[in-house]
Amino acid sequence: MALASADSQPPGGPYCARERLHEFMQEQVAERKALHAAGDIRADVFTLMVEANQDESNKYQLDDAELIGNVFLLMLAGHETTANSLAVTLMYMSLHQDIQNEVVEQIMSVVGPDRDPDYDDHSKLDKVLSIFYEAIRMMPPAHAVVREATQDTVLTAQNPVGEEGTQTIPIPKGTHVFLDMVGVHYNPRYFKDPEMYMPSRWYGLPADTEQIAAFSVGPRACLGRKFATAEATCFLTLLLRDWQVLPGLRAGETKEAWGARVLNNTRTGLTLTVADFPVKLARRRRV
Repeated sequence: MALASADSQPPGGPYCARERLHEFMQEQVAERKALHAAGDIRADVFTLMVEANQDESNKYQLDDAELIGNVFLLMLAGHETTANSLAVTLMYMSLHQDIQNEVVEQIMSVVGPDRDPDYDDHSKLDKVLSIFYEAIRMMPPAHAVVREATQDTVLTAQNPVGEEGTQTIPIPKGTHVFLDMVGVHYNPRYFKDPEMYMPSRWYGLPADTEQIAAFSVGPRACLGRKFATAEATCFLTLLLRDWQVLPGLRAGETKEAWGARVLNNTRTGLTLTVADFPVKLARRRRV
């Protein structure tokens, strides 16, 4: 955890990036409005939001700030985080064939070889969700969470591992509190063998368990958690049922060497993910 005054935001870096992103989204909205006015009406969610912004007769009309906010959610929070988390999950599946086989067994017992999963299957596919949860524990897409104190308060924190007792930390109103989600997810106080990819730690837990903090917790947690977990479970179920995910090895490379190469090439931007991980897909044989 780190603290910073609300008035101490440094120039450049993420703050300039945020402003540039806001400008880009405004440009995209203006462009789509112009196309819409010219009769070029696209059949997509972006167009529906623009129409909701322009429909003055609708009591639920989106104002400009709400429109930009929803564009941001669609472009980043609703796409990049889930896409990168699914990619990381497949990377771990290629490294752990035994776990992949275990998950496929559950998929076949719940969904079978032919039909698509539906929402009623979600709670029965706990091993599928668990491989996703363990992947985002090890590489949380939101690797830092920021909160601003709305009033003076005091946090009580446990002392470092090996030290007894607690300590108090005064938090003045307006302080920005940065939570290191990687540190939380690798803390041996909360997770046994945190360096190990172990989806079984999530088996049998409810899908909304707060033991996984990748979506944050509390009243300001990620609004899209249920959608993201349902989307991930559906995607992984359909892919792993029909395809085996294997590491794309270089000539003479072992699986262990491939894993070391991939895991030592992480990328930290808006999300934490692996920069590149070549894999192969082999169609599963039906018995």
